[in-house]
Amino acid sequence: MTITRDPMILENDQVRLTLSPATNVWSLTDKRAGVEWSNAFNRAPWLQIQRGESFLPMTLRTVDEKGGALHCRFMGPLGQDAEVTLVFRLLGDAVQVYLVPDSGTAFAAVELFSHGLETSADEAGDALLPVRMGLLLPAVGEKAFELHLGTYDYEGVHMAMAGLYKSGAVLMASWGDPYVKVNLWRTLGKLRAEQPARPALRMSFTLSKTARSLQLRCLGRGDFLATLARAYRQHATALGYRVPWREKLATRPQAARLFGACNFKLWTALRRRIDVNLVEQSVEVQWTFDEVAQIAEHLKRDLQLEDVLFHIGGWTRYGYDVRHPDIMPANPECGGNEGLADCARRVQACGYLFCLHDNYQDMYRDSPSWDEAWLQKDADGSPHLGGVWLGGQAYYTCAREAVKLAQRPENLPLVRDTFHPDIYFIDTTYAVAAQECYDPRHPLTKQDDIHWKQVLSDYARDVFGMFGSECGREWAVPHADFFEGLASVSGRYYHRLDPQELGGRVVPFFDMVFHDCIAIHGKYGYRPEEMAEQVIHHIAMGRTLYYHSLGSHLYWKDPQGFTEAPPPIGPSDPAVFTRAHNGWAEGFCLWDRFMKNTQEVLGPLNKLTSEALIERYEFLDEARLIRRTTFSNGVKTVVNGGDQPYRVQSATGGEVMLPPYGFVIEAGTFVAFHARSWAGYQYGDPVLFTLTSLDGRPVLQSQRVRVYHGFGEAELSWHGRIVAVRKEDVLTAVA
Repeated sequence: MTITRDPMILENDQVRLTLSPATNVWSLTDKRAGVEWSNAFNRAPWLQIQRGESFLPMTLRTVDEKGGALHCRFMGPLGQDAEVTLVFRLLGDAVQVYLVPDSGTAFAAVELFSHGLETSADEAGDALLPVRMGLLLPAVGEKAFELHLGTYDYEGVHMAMAGLYKSGAVLMASWGDPYVKVNLWRTLGKLRAEQPARPALRMSFTLSKTARSLQLRCLGRGDFLATLARAYRQHATALGYRVPWREKLATRPQAARLFGACNFKLWTALRRRIDVNLVEQSVEVQWTFDEVAQIAEHLKRDLQLEDVLFHIGGWTRYGYDVRHPDIMPANPECGGNEGLADCARRVQACGYLFCLHDNYQDMYRDSPSWDEAWLQKDADGSPHLGGVWLGGQAYYTCAREAVKLAQRPENLPLVRDTFHPDIYFIDTTYAVAAQECYDPRHPLTKQDDIHWKQVLSDYARDVFGMFGSECGREWAVPHADFFEGLASVSGRYYHRLDPQELGGRVVPFFDMVFHDCIAIHGKYGYRPEEMAEQVIHHIAMGRTLYYHSLGSHLYWKDPQGFTEAPPPIGPSDPAVFTRAHNGWAEGFCLWDRFMKNTQEVLGPLNKLTSEALIERYEFLDEARLIRRTTFSNGVKTVVNGGDQPYRVQSATGGEVMLPPYGFVIEAGTFVAFHARSWAGYQYGDPVLFTLTSLDGRPVLQSQRVRVYHGFGEAELSWHGRIVAVRKEDVLTAVA
């Protein structure tokens, strides 16, 4: 490493950091890529310190070299000292930044790199924000925006990192403190004075409370997502977040039953509504425990679904989200303890994983256990308000106290001994932002809150053998077996964010880091006839779907459930996977058609890729609607999210024409397609087929192949001949 002066330069064979007090310029050069990140074009302040309600811009005053690091001092608009030192150090391809306030100095927050981390449309600029599965935002776009995302907030960043792409070079920012916010703007004005207006992205970071460091890694040139994921996998491994299935299965081999399992959930068996004045408004039984068991038996017997994670919520003493944490006995309205125990046995007899839904974040004033000593307190000592749910106004428990509630003999131990579920779900644990508690009896920082949620997860996992919770965060991966809500929310990509409004695309970046570590599903209800985009999104991730909004009681006996979605207007059919004309599920209700079609595709795909990583995720068109996924075990998928047909070359099916929402999956022993042509055979309308080898050989070499036909024409080109498969059949190779 060499250090030179005036300007001050810190340099090794991979990166060069330049700091100039005379010009207030900072620059970071990725020497392998030959790309520079800098505020040299406008020399704008790149450090801002919050004093009171506002941020004051600071300019670089001095730079000193000490022990191989550069120590920077700053001054404010009136020449006042900033009372903080920034220390820069090099570590391989990384620049590490340390924030060191002067002794006795207090400030609310500091914004780092408020100028300089910019990339324009002319530079093919992109940003990656790990919001849920991942949000890719291009510099090009007609609308300006600004985002301020907290680390581990509800729809903040779910991993403590972000990425930028500029002229082929990849930059990764990472940090280790939940008190960091990442800020991203798309601007439409001039980036440089001598250039015409052009859209650009600008990223910065806001550090508060205990947040005191940040790292920028220059990763050289490469595919943006693949390069970024490879680097962050190393980082996540070093932090202990990446615990692959091969390690988890060593102590919990039963978790392999999650591979290929869809997420089927009956949310509110008992729906009791209580208002904020604690007055009961209504009581509705949506499913008795006997009906729950009948539904599982219907899925097994009639739909022939093999792999199912079967949840039930609202089984608790007073119903869904009412009077927690007093959950036992099971409510009598649905069948009581005896009815739920019998239900559990019958669901498990179907070969399904039986899962119960619980909650230890929320407490209600009419709970028998109500005591403010359990609660999280705000800075003024008042109980922290949660949401208003079926049980009325909820209050947050302190995460440390929540563990004690779950450990009471009448809670998790009694549930285990009474109902013997295979797996347990504790709601909200991974969904809400990291919290603080100011109660002097159990004070918590955000870091403490995360720790106690990990303790709760580990306890539940030890009691039941497997555990899952809502949404998911990187810090939860080692402590859970499945996440519910990261993949999708109510049939959309996000709860609040709108990728289309931002001109962005959702990408499975979380899965490029953690796909071989955890099962991931979506959450909440949706209309199956609007789900085609989400189906191909799940194909692109190799994830199974979630079925959370079926009708009450025995849904398949409701005549209204058989209504066919109207024909599409235009080339795209968002209801396409509810179709079953001339196929296996013809004559079944809409939900059954949808579940059968999608699980026949997604179940085998997920089972074959659960222990693999997503190695590459590529866009095959300029609009970034046609996507190709390559898994580390060689499995490939192509999905068409556009509104026009797309031709793709398939190793198994030759040239394949994919309609809107079409796809092809090639996984060796499993092949599936929604297409208008396959192996030289042209179809009048799109068809859905899957082919599964029954002897372990690749499909084209197999002597016995099960064929599932979802809809459309029944003809299939098979080893040079045309065969008809109306519903399903086992085909043999012809010599």
